[in-house]
Amino acid sequence: MKVIKELIAPAAVADLVSRLISFLMTRYVVKQACSREEIALRLELLALKIHAVVDEAERRHIADNRRLLLWLSKLMEAMYRAYYALDVTKHQHVVDPDGCALVGSSCSFSLSFLSRPAKRLCTATGSEPSCAGDSGVDQLISAMIPRLEQAAQDMKEFILLLACCPTIPRRPVVSSLRSDDKNMFGRLVEREQIISFLLQPESDLAVLPVVGGPEVGKGTIVKHVCTDERVRAHFSLILYSYGSLLGESCGEDVLSTLRIGGLMFHESPVPSGHGRHLLVIKNTYEVAISEAAWVSLCASLRSTAPGSKIIVVSENDGVAGLGTTAAMRVKPLPREEFWYFFRSLAFGGNDPGEHPELAALGRQIAAALHGSFFGAKVLSGLLRMNLSARFWRAVLDVVRAFRATLRGDEDHFSKLGVAKIALETLPVRLRLKSACQTGVASELPGMTLQELVRSATAPPAPSSREEMRIVLWESACPPNYRYTVVCEKVEKRPRASIERKRRARQ
Repeated sequence: MKVIKELIAPAAVADLVSRLISFLMTRYVVKQACSREEIALRLELLALKIHAVVDEAERRHIADNRRLLLWLSKLMEAMYRAYYALDVTKHQHVVDPDGCALVGSSCSFSLSFLSRPAKRLCTATGSEPSCAGDSGVDQLISAMIPRLEQAAQDMKEFILLLACCPTIPRRPVVSSLRSDDKNMFGRLVEREQIISFLLQPESDLAVLPVVGGPEVGKGTIVKHVCTDERVRAHFSLILYSYGSLLGESCGEDVLSTLRIGGLMFHESPVPSGHGRHLLVIKNTYEVAISEAAWVSLCASLRSTAPGSKIIVVSENDGVAGLGTTAAMRVKPLPREEFWYFFRSLAFGGNDPGEHPELAALGRQIAAALHGSFFGAKVLSGLLRMNLSARFWRAVLDVVRAFRATLRGDEDHFSKLGVAKIALETLPVRLRLKSACQTGVASELPGMTLQELVRSATAPPAPSSREEMRIVLWESACPPNYRYTVVCEKVEKRPRASIERKRRARQ
């Protein structure tokens, strides 16, 4: 009895306690996993619910209701943050082929979409900040649910107001912002704000400056507006031209000069003096518009087409002084929305859920690109061709390396910088000699990046130093542009010759 009391009983009690602890831990883990899945499901359903309302808003004429536009902007912000949060939870513990964690628990989004977004902590490499552990992510996601539920509940009033807005006639529209080249991604609020300006009845000439940094989509928004049936029904002539034609050497008939050097988007026959004109002027940062030419242009439009409008698109804030109304400032897409755009390009018809390691890498590439539409369009084509985690990791390393070389006052990649990144990721070694952006019709033919990758080697040529033209990108909406680089192949020296030279130096 003494042996049973001193040895067997404590052992049995210890075993029972151990089993009880294991049972409780198992139940806790299962419950926690179920709870996490339930939260993710609720978040996804709320995001889809908001998305359905946003899609309906896109088919309604809400340009005249500024409060409704502001409300829509908040809903879209909430939707993209919800999608971003879902991706974060799915890829928390993804590891690349080299054994490196791709994502700690990155959650750089702000929780409250009804207030000003929290300032993000960004590194020089463009990597994502992270939260501490799974509990940090779970708490953030759990805190987002009530806000989304409140937004979804408030949508009842939004839907009622939306039902009072007339529908927009549907027509096929091309744009360079979506992978299918038929629809513009995002910017719905900006589009409706510009249309509201254009449709306001005014007897005098009105000018709207649209300014913003490079590659934020200013021109694409305006081109998309010009294809809208509401705008085409309001103006008898829509002309797209360039600020470089408004220099000191511009002739007396400024409007004719712009027509000759520009592109006619729309023209309908109306009696002279009875039609309204919409003139879009794209002005580069370096070009200064002549004051005399500008005054002459405005006088010509006032006399020949009362009620006309001008939109000036530029990176130069100086053009804001030309406006008769406050300038519209186009900012880069928020990180969450840009990732949604980049993901649709990089994966195409593939499901990101089937490639969690690629989705995690892609989100970091998108963050490092810092909202560059040009970079997204060029690099996504290469990523889509090679669904290999090792290749996507290599692209991420190249993008981060180039971002580290940017000066302190730069926060974006130039088109030339994107071209260098793309060439660095190719299977052949190429040296960049020059780059240019021209109209498609005036450009000599060249091979695309995709064609070069498929061939795996440079095209045959009499000399390895012979130049080749590579088309990085072509715009889908007129006026069509083509960005081309001229390169030469660089032969890799055999390792034996390198070793011989090294021994000779010794």
